[in-house]
Amino acid sequence: MIKYYTTQHESQWYMAYFRTALFSIKDWTGQWIGSNEINMNQLHTIVNLKSIRIQSATAFISGIGYYHLYVEGQLIDSSRRLDVGWTTYQQRTLYASYDLTKIINSTTEQIGIGIVLGQGWYNRQQWAISLGAHTALAEQYGPPRVLMQLNIHYVDGSVQSIVTDSSWLGREGEHRFDSVYMGTTMDLRATLSCWSCANFTKSNSLWINASTLPSPVNFTAGGQFSLQMMDPIRIGPDALHIATSGHSGLLAGVQGASLTDGGVLKPISQDFVNGQVFDLGQNFAGWCKLSSLNATKSTIIQLRYAELRYSRGANGIDFAGLYYENLDSIAVMDTVILNGTGNETFEPLFTSHGFRYLLVNGYNNINSNDVECYNAHSETTLIGNFSSSSIVLNQIQHNILWSQLSNSMSLPYGCPQRNDRTGWMGDAGLSVDEALYNFDYVNFYLNFLTMIEDNQTPDGAVSDTVPFMTGFIPADPNWGTAYVTITWYLYEHTGDVTIIEKYYIGIQGWIDLLIDEYKKTGLANMYYHWGDWVPVQKIKNNSLVSSYAFLRDVYTFIKMSELLNRTDNVQKYSQIYQQLTQEWHHVFYNSSVNGYADGSQSANILSLALSNVVPESLRAIVLKSLVDSLMNTGYFTGGIISVAAMYPLLSKEGYHDLALKLALSTSYPSYGYMFNNPIQNATTTWEQWNSLPTEARSSLNHHMFNSIGAWFYRYLAGIELNALNTITVHPRMSYAADLLNYTEAEVVTIKGKVRVQWMRTSIDSVILSVTIPNNMNANILFDPLIKKGHCLKLMCDDEIVWMREYQNDELQLITNVHGVSDLFENHVTGTISVRVTSGEYTFTAYWQ
Repeated sequence: MIKYYTTQHESQWYMAYFRTALFSIKDWTGQWIGSNEINMNQLHTIVNLKSIRIQSATAFISGIGYYHLYVEGQLIDSSRRLDVGWTTYQQRTLYASYDLTKIINSTTEQIGIGIVLGQGWYNRQQWAISLGAHTALAEQYGPPRVLMQLNIHYVDGSVQSIVTDSSWLGREGEHRFDSVYMGTTMDLRATLSCWSCANFTKSNSLWINASTLPSPVNFTAGGQFSLQMMDPIRIGPDALHIATSGHSGLLAGVQGASLTDGGVLKPISQDFVNGQVFDLGQNFAGWCKLSSLNATKSTIIQLRYAELRYSRGANGIDFAGLYYENLDSIAVMDTVILNGTGNETFEPLFTSHGFRYLLVNGYNNINSNDVECYNAHSETTLIGNFSSSSIVLNQIQHNILWSQLSNSMSLPYGCPQRNDRTGWMGDAGLSVDEALYNFDYVNFYLNFLTMIEDNQTPDGAVSDTVPFMTGFIPADPNWGTAYVTITWYLYEHTGDVTIIEKYYIGIQGWIDLLIDEYKKTGLANMYYHWGDWVPVQKIKNNSLVSSYAFLRDVYTFIKMSELLNRTDNVQKYSQIYQQLTQEWHHVFYNSSVNGYADGSQSANILSLALSNVVPESLRAIVLKSLVDSLMNTGYFTGGIISVAAMYPLLSKEGYHDLALKLALSTSYPSYGYMFNNPIQNATTTWEQWNSLPTEARSSLNHHMFNSIGAWFYRYLAGIELNALNTITVHPRMSYAADLLNYTEAEVVTIKGKVRVQWMRTSIDSVILSVTIPNNMNANILFDPLIKKGHCLKLMCDDEIVWMREYQNDELQLITNVHGVSDLFENHVTGTISVRVTSGEYTFTAYWQ
């Protein structure tokens, strides 16, 4: 029984129900089934029910690679796709649960149950590709298999369990081939009507008994069979829920599709070149469904997908159609063979593609109304909203959101279109802060942390990709840092210290491995694999880049240890960190360039971003060297690691105007160039600054550059959640008012909505509106709008709370505005701060 209380009301008592998972593997009485002889991807059974009213019916199921569950011809939870989530199956296999009470209660004496299986990530022979010498692709799991247990509880207290075993019948269904990468082939001539119904009449020649297959989990090595705790991959309106008030469609001037359109994209234009080409207007991950297909039996229709199309006349090509060169060895194609019955529908199974353009071959002029394309991603809620007076920043935010969703497929992919569709740790660690501001991804990332933990070796090493597919073990330090970074940002965004507790030992193991590696070489030759990936100008010393991740991980681990009151580790790793900072300066400082290593932007950014690395006596010199380089070139020359550190660094160090100018640039190389170039205006974030040169092979939908999105929230809007204790609202505003004069952001936390909106009313005044939820306080900071300026007057809700001429020796509030306290002025920076309790406030600050 539960009841709830508000400030004005106490509710009545309500009966509450919940169901549990199966607590132990011993609770499972069924068997894994499938076939080693045929492509048995369609399984069926008929069950007799008791003639007693059903109290509850719950199905527990794991089908790997993927599965669909049918009861009496009905696809259960039809928006749920590509389930269960991808794991290292021998270490952890996931299962899901479904409440089938309603559908089973509507039946009579019998029910038919059907399961469709897909290869997914479980059978790697399907790929027919190679990822190079450092690959784990040689590991083959085997044919698809399924374990299901349907527990039916009757009102008399009896329980009936329906389980998978060798009595089930199976066959090769109408889908003849499915590959995560290569697409689907379906033969509709093999379609059987209501094959999962109790009244289905089977042809014995087509159906054979399923075989029992071994469990994918290696229990003797500590493997686990676990309930899937993160949200599933979905399509349609169920995939994305909207919690923010600011998302009502596309902002003016922004290109692409709206996230609020229900996850179904329709063509915005079409052309006829080597087939029928549809432009969906947005790069995304998913697939397309064709309806109302009318053609003769055995007609073959092929669907091909691409992110780009050749421009008319480009390189002497007279509009040759879609551009596939950046898909590497992937031949993306969905194929259907029609049955000829008329008004047929084709929707691919157990695959997904990253694309903007669809090419249909083999069918004469399909109506664009009969083309629907589904945006597929892990189910989530949009909890963040950022917008500004700049179309450039708004487009970057749009591209960030779509890139993040496109690469959220039960784990953070690197990209959604080519053979790099793996859980790259570097990408995940770089975008996690941005992602947590925009989406409710807590369970998504907790699942990924568990997978990292599952894949960690006894000596503490983690891999570049999780599950390990390609790359190296141990990971490049800037890839392995995702273990630390994701854990820390989950804590910052939720305030849940148990997250740190859960992964603390594993993180310590990773850091101790880095310390062991460091002892072999020192910082000067710290190992690396990737460095500051995809820079404009390559840094000459990537050991510095690896050392940056190493030091940052040690520093973050010290903060974790402080939170857990692990004073022994605070002392131990603080001494190590102090030693490392001294060695950094000794090894990497180069007085001839007034900076570090080769004096590159990346080297100086990473050095300045670390705590206590650059001596205070040299900090201004190194910072000037960096700023001079940025201003002289007019652009940033680094890669994914240093760009994540650059924007916060410049804003904190008094060069916010420069940071804004770089963010607002539309010239190469910049974020703005991605959607202001002569080839294609991007609707997602690119893999590289120059992803569209001649013969480009780079992805046009990546999230490793999405780190700038966290800067939008933390610095432009100024929202720092601080583990949801006392949050900070500290928007940075440029001295040049024309750079940016308006910003609005909101983040829906577990305590409520935090909202910040500021508007420059003149060069020397600003209006700041703030909403702080219940049970939360905030420190609000106002920086000078004028160089070396001082606050003249501060108003709150049309009341003057402070004026400079009334100030004597003591800084104090003139008017007692409810909820506002602790006025403070920093006489060095000129920053004014106040403390507020929960509520809505509108401040106006005037400067001179």
